[in-house]
Amino acid sequence: MTGSLLVQTAYGPVMGTRDGNISAWLGVPFAAPPVGPLRFRAPQPPQPWTEVRAATAFGPASIQTPLVLPGAPPLAPSTLSEDCLYLNIWSPAADGQRRPVLFWIHGGAFSTGTGAAYVGSELAELGDIVVVSINYRLGILGFANFGGLFGDERFGHNLGLLDQLKALKWVRENIAAFGGDPERITIAGESAGAGSVSLLMHSDAAIPFFHGAILESGAPNQVATWAHSLELARTCADLLGVTPENLDRLWTIPAEEILAAQNQAAARHPGTLIAVPYLDNRLLPATPEALFARPTPEIPMLIGSNRDEATLFALNPDRHILPVARSHLERLIRRALPTDQADAILRHYPDDRAGALALSRDYVFTMPLTLFAERHAAHAPTWVYRFDWPSPAFGGLLGATHALEMAFLWKSIERVLGPAFVGTMDAPLEALAGRMKRHWVSFVRNGRPEEDWLPFDLETRSTRIFHLTDEQVSDPERERREAWAGVTLVTG
Repeated sequence: MTGSLLVQTAYGPVMGTRDGNISAWLGVPFAAPPVGPLRFRAPQPPQPWTEVRAATAFGPASIQTPLVLPGAPPLAPSTLSEDCLYLNIWSPAADGQRRPVLFWIHGGAFSTGTGAAYVGSELAELGDIVVVSINYRLGILGFANFGGLFGDERFGHNLGLLDQLKALKWVRENIAAFGGDPERITIAGESAGAGSVSLLMHSDAAIPFFHGAILESGAPNQVATWAHSLELARTCADLLGVTPENLDRLWTIPAEEILAAQNQAAARHPGTLIAVPYLDNRLLPATPEALFARPTPEIPMLIGSNRDEATLFALNPDRHILPVARSHLERLIRRALPTDQADAILRHYPDDRAGALALSRDYVFTMPLTLFAERHAAHAPTWVYRFDWPSPAFGGLLGATHALEMAFLWKSIERVLGPAFVGTMDAPLEALAGRMKRHWVSFVRNGRPEEDWLPFDLETRSTRIFHLTDEQVSDPERERREAWAGVTLVTG
């Protein structure tokens, strides 16, 4: 391997480390720490430095409550801080070559997660690509609409998305020094990360900075209306004891108190993401209608979901972050749609546990994602998948649940979640993981997966089914898709 671990960025020199055959630079700041007067402000450039900065350890993740999944170790970063705007780079070498770049946005319901969980060395080596993972502000610190609630322009809007955009601009400006090509950047993410990708695809400010998109279990329905964002911000402000008269307290309240209020607010709004991107008429359009009418960029897109997305969210009966109860889902659908249209949808879902989980899956994930694929495929190359391999955990109760495919794409996720949710990675499962990784890497390198994956169009609706033996099927959700008849409801 050639290339130096010492790289000069636009802000100062960084010294990386080795990760097997790959060079890695960890914990590189892409923005100034969003603390003190910069809390609730749009991200600012990092302060330049002249001494060599060690880039050998992950930076802190955004303040959050650890995510605990039954049977698995806590998915909590070791270090949490408001000072969290760091990214990580894995490259075959900083050698002047121009390799395609995978820019990864982590998921976690916009309230948990870290880029450090996604170690890019394996994919970088497999595909001779550069992999970047990032942190961004989460929860109230990243997405509460205090600016709209209090009519105060000191508050930025959609700060978590602005952090992602700031990181993307940093990569465009600096990645050539790490062996990457700033003209071949694929933005990608899962769950909230995929929702973020889809929203960046609707933002004029972001579109010039990427050239392909991968979305796993996320679509532009993961957004709140302006009115709903005000309702959520009001709940948070009330819990924090903040009013127009003492508004400046928001800059001095300890982050731990903000997090506690966030958790209390979530308990008051079950089935709702308490802090989520919102339609601000700034970075994003002002209304759902404007969002869903806006053309997406003419770039290749790979998009898909898992067959049993909702089962993960039904595990904890005391804390549903997404709607999984039939009564809740029916109320949401009937409130949004005319009676005959709601009836036409609901009759496709039996009034039992399986029917409720299928309805939750389709309301939050599958149908918005399918409709987004349709909209994009009308003018740009699109590939659609469904992940069907079922987890053996909980006696098979989970099936192909939300985020399960992550263990097949990221070795670092497999090491954490694999023992609980996958079991032994035997030869057939390793083969499945290998096929998926090759398709994803091919997409980053070539703007399309490998040749045996047929593109999606409005006539064939060709969909790749990932299982121990893969299939290419046409319109696998036809009857339910037709019942939804183009309906996308925002779920933020």
